[in-house]
Amino acid sequence: MKRLHIDLAPLSARRQLHRTHTLVRCVALAALILCVVAGMRAHKLFGRLDRLQDEQASIASHAAQAARSRATVASRPIDAKQGAAVNAAVARLNLPWDDILDAVEAATPAKVALLSITPDPSRALLRIEAEGANSDEMIGYLKSLEQQPLFERVDLVRHELAKDHTDGVIRFQIEAQWRRSTS
Repeated sequence: MKRLHIDLAPLSARRQLHRTHTLVRCVALAALILCVVAGMRAHKLFGRLDRLQDEQASIASHAAQAARSRATVASRPIDAKQGAAVNAAVARLNLPWDDILDAVEAATPAKVALLSITPDPSRALLRIEAEGANSDEMIGYLKSLEQQPLFERVDLVRHELAKDHTDGVIRFQIEAQWRRSTS
């Protein structure tokens, strides 16, 4: 004889749960857990997206503000005095210091003492104050400076015998014009 399933229980969720197979219940539970995990991940990603959009808006507003301030700065005329001061500072900073100091150091003999080196960037001129024991050292120093390839003209501006020393030190001033770079 064939078995009959007679179920007189009223239709309810509990009855359906009891009648479903165990494998189906496990799959449904796993699907529910995956849905919860996916929802939490989506919530986290949407929160991050909101923060990135806020940051983008902040950066855009800062960029717009910087563009406006640049426009106002560019529209103001520069005072002639201030422009000349800036140009003089830039010219001083753009001096070929390494080449100049290397050339002066290579030309300076041990018996000549350098007192000061003053550049004049507008005329590409270097004023050197030095002192030596005698006039032969002074002339030798001038000749060695003239032989340096960086300097195109070397002139003795003044010289004097220093009275404060007993051995008669000669103090002299030289102007050396350096070659301007063609670049």
